[in-house]
Amino acid sequence: MSSISKKDGRLEGYAKDPISSGLSFEAFIPKDYWKKYGGEVFIMGAGGSAIAMSSYLLNKNKGDNVPSKLIIGNRSKPRLDEIQKIVKEIAPVPAEFYLTPETTQNDLILKNLKPHSVIVNATGLGKDRPGSPLSDACEFPRDSLVWEINYRGDLLFMHQALKQMEAKNLHIEDGWIYFVHGWTQVISEIFHVEITGTVFRECEKIANDLRGGNLNE
Repeated sequence: MSSISKKDGRLEGYAKDPISSGLSFEAFIPKDYWKKYGGEVFIMGAGGSAIAMSSYLLNKNKGDNVPSKLIIGNRSKPRLDEIQKIVKEIAPVPAEFYLTPETTQNDLILKNLKPHSVIVNATGLGKDRPGSPLSDACEFPRDSLVWEINYRGDLLFMHQALKQMEAKNLHIEDGWIYFVHGWTQVISEIFHVEITGTVFRECEKIANDLRGGNLNE
């Protein structure tokens, strides 16, 4: 649940993560990206954010514009089992699930990804706890998109990608746009206002000005 609010004498609860993560993906993944390049998705982490992202990416309304494969790595088995059960019911593409308590296990998966893939750090590492789900010896696939969904903390995963950005031609996003979309989606429900189009862009501009810009500026 992202929010609980009152409307017309009722209490209403909303889970906004699938919408917020989808809007965030759309902000940096080019149109028809999967259809054009056939890349894969590797999500590290198996919590609510990872489930929401998987649901968005594999939604049947995407037609044939979906990743060629979805790969999930997580350090604990119960959450991995839970996301596997959910994804197996909706996945129109091959999906693989790996127990990865060690960074070197994620490194190996990363190294074998296709070019033009999307790699996501959906763990708490780099925000709630210092560190990264990858080691410093990791090798990102060429021409890929890298998303660090955290926007505060040591952000080690993001800095590992930044070191390879030029050599591997990586596009790197931090979690700021995810935060802005998540916040505005919740505020929209609480105050019963529509925050889209120019209204959202103005909110984003104010947030970016207060923050001092974003990673790609």
